[in-house]
Amino acid sequence: MKNSISIILLLICGFLPLLAEKNGKWKLPDKELKSLSRAMDDASKYSALNEKKLDSLKKRLHMPGIPEESRINVMIKLSKLYRQNMADSSLRYSSLALKESSTSGSHRERYLAGLALSDALAASGFFSQAIDYYDSLANIRSDKECRIEFFKVGRRLYSNISSYVDDDSPMAAYYQQRYVECDDSLINLLPVSDLFRKFIIGERMVASGKFLAARGVLEDLLSQLDKSDNIYGMTAFQLAKVYKSDGDQTAYASYLAEAAESDIICNAREGFALPALAAWLYEQGDFATAFRYINFALEDAYKGNARVRMVSMARWMPAIDEAYRRQISASRNEWFIIAALASILLFALAATSFFLFRQIRKARASREALAATSRMKDSYIGNFIGLCSTYSEKYYSLVKLVDRKISSGQASELLKAVKSGKIGEEENEEFYKEIDSVVLTLYPDFVEKINELLQPSERVRIQGGLLTPELRIYAFVRLGVAESTRIAKILNYSVNTVYAYRNRMRNRAIDREHFEENVLKIGSSDN
Repeated sequence: MKNSISIILLLICGFLPLLAEKNGKWKLPDKELKSLSRAMDDASKYSALNEKKLDSLKKRLHMPGIPEESRINVMIKLSKLYRQNMADSSLRYSSLALKESSTSGSHRERYLAGLALSDALAASGFFSQAIDYYDSLANIRSDKECRIEFFKVGRRLYSNISSYVDDDSPMAAYYQQRYVECDDSLINLLPVSDLFRKFIIGERMVASGKFLAARGVLEDLLSQLDKSDNIYGMTAFQLAKVYKSDGDQTAYASYLAEAAESDIICNAREGFALPALAAWLYEQGDFATAFRYINFALEDAYKGNARVRMVSMARWMPAIDEAYRRQISASRNEWFIIAALASILLFALAATSFFLFRQIRKARASREALAATSRMKDSYIGNFIGLCSTYSEKYYSLVKLVDRKISSGQASELLKAVKSGKIGEEENEEFYKEIDSVVLTLYPDFVEKINELLQPSERVRIQGGLLTPELRIYAFVRLGVAESTRIAKILNYSVNTVYAYRNRMRNRAIDREHFEENVLKIGSSDN
């Protein structure tokens, strides 16, 4: 039993570490992942802050007496704010802005409204219409600020199309080239100190494989930004690519987490950092977290109707979902094994407890039996010493009597007393009383137990606390003196008398053949 429990414990101790072993090859960026999880939990708070800004603009839009020009600018601002988190609303307000600017707006307002509509169409996935509107504005003369906005819209448009196509086809290369041309124009138009210009330069370095230079530019830029700035997430995403190229997967995941957190804080539902992080976690074997992230990103994209992001994530979703389901199934199997081992251990412990309780009970019974035996030995010794003392007194009394009778010339009277048997008879009576007292002290139920062995009509009754000769003989049998000759000498009976008494008792017994064996069991633990 003890060896079985040891084997079970060794099996469980050896099995649990296997269950806890991680599948991933790289250390997870715990700090950044925890920060991202907090941002995901607070996503509704950031959405509420964005809604507050939108509500403020909507109130301005419906203010009485607001100039038409201001109304158009407010609609364009609403379209821009909605573009990164609610594409349908962005499309609605850009359409309203273009409609109103076509009848009462200035050339500049019509131009910016058209750009806003092209931007909203691209965010909604309507690329053909977005390109048509965008290209229709290409040759229209405008100021520098409008041209900067033109190329920003163009880079987002061709970035979305490139993400959607994402292959080696000629059309993908064409859209990528258009994207690069927009960046070239922005680099020329934006001031050298402009943060977005620095980002474009850093992004271009990453695209051309100049990772060491890109790292310096991007890390410097990131230090100047706050996570609430949309450029922060874009910069962190590019830094993640840099570290991935260096083989530092942990740093790659770390910057993806920071980019995803910035996207959530900015309420930008068009970012790709969170899906990319989910894909990485999937590769590391952390299916539960990967599933949570991809599910959050998909729900976020669905809320904002960001079709491009949903299509991009669709390629990962089945694999991550299937892997997560497999992990759940595997976890169930593992827990079943643990439960089975625990049940076996519990059964072994229960069996051991039962075994121990039995042993304890037996040990307690043995201690009680030993204590009873000890008491019985003490009683034997006490009674033996008492008998010896009594006979010692009787002996010295007899010696004194003999000495006195002889000294006084009464030898004939002494001889007469001895022949009459009076002296021996008195001593025998005293001896019998002592024997009876010892037997009834050691076995208080001796007479009752003897009677249980006899037929009901043959049962014995005693008077005055003295045993009958038959009971006295069987008392010696119980004490281990089985030979009739020894019993006869001790009790001063003839051997024939002892035989006769023994046969008479056997004949009165219920089980004649085993009567004396049963007498030996009186007072034992088995009886």
